[in-house]
This record gives sequence, structure tokens and C-alpha cells, in this order.
Amino acid sequence: MKLSELNPGETALVIHVGGNGAVHRRLLSMGILPGTVIRSVRVSPLGDPVIYEIRGSFISLRRNEAEEVEIEKIVPLHLVPPGTVVKVVLIDGGMGFIQNLSKMGISPGKVVEVLRPCCPMLVRTPTGSFPIGKGMAYRIYVR
Repeated sequence: MKLSELNPGETALVIHVGGNGAVHRRLLSMGILPGTVIRSVRVSPLGDPVIYEIRGSFISLRRNEAEEVEIEKIVPLHLVPPGTVVKVVLIDGGMGFIQNLSKMGISPGKVVEVLRPCCPMLVRTPTGSFPIGKGMAYRIYVR
């Protein structure tokens, strides 16, 4: 999927950055690197350019530039409906946060089942069932 296909409000993980010469260097210098989370924020009234959020900063890209970026759509865990089994792709947090989740069996590549919707959300992992608060669920990205 291309970055230009991402709708406002959706989040994705950058897989590959293409382009030739100056376009490629510009995308990389803006922080669009493989493994980075990017969110589409708003489309201008005429449809070009599009504003994206990346690492807490807002950038503007034309659609032809966004065509050069290959992405994979991901969603935060708090948006997953109950009864759904998902795979953890990314955890956005510090080492302590990542270690605490790892003790619960939540780490990139692991499968998690959502048992109850948010506040607190109840998830089942291979090590058991655990309540997850909304603040934690916002920082766990799944597909």
C-alpha cells in the first residue's frame, strides 16, 4: 500500500522509501524511515498536499511524493473490537513500558485476543488474561 492511499486519521508503519535523488533524500531527511509510525492528519481542500504526523511533528507532502513511500496499515489496540485476534506490530514506549508488557506476553510478533473493550480493556495472551488501560492500549499497535 502507498502512503498516498492512507485516509485522514489512519496510522501506518513505513515499510520502504523509494524515489530518485532529491525526492528520496527529502523523504529521509523528514524522518520517513522504514519502521517509523506515520499518521495521516488532513487533506487540503483541493486534495494536494496532505499533512502527516511523524514522531510528533507535522509534515506536508504532495501526493506524488507520498506515492514513493510503501506502508502497512496498523491500528492502536484500543480500536480493536472484542473477540478479535490481532498480531502486535509495534510498541511505542520506553524500556520499562516494553518490559512490563513483555512480562504479560505482549511484544512485537505475539498474538493477542481482545476479550473486553476499553477501560480497562481485557486481553488474552499465551501467558494469561490481563487488564490494559486506555493509555497503554493507545501505544500498542497491531494489525
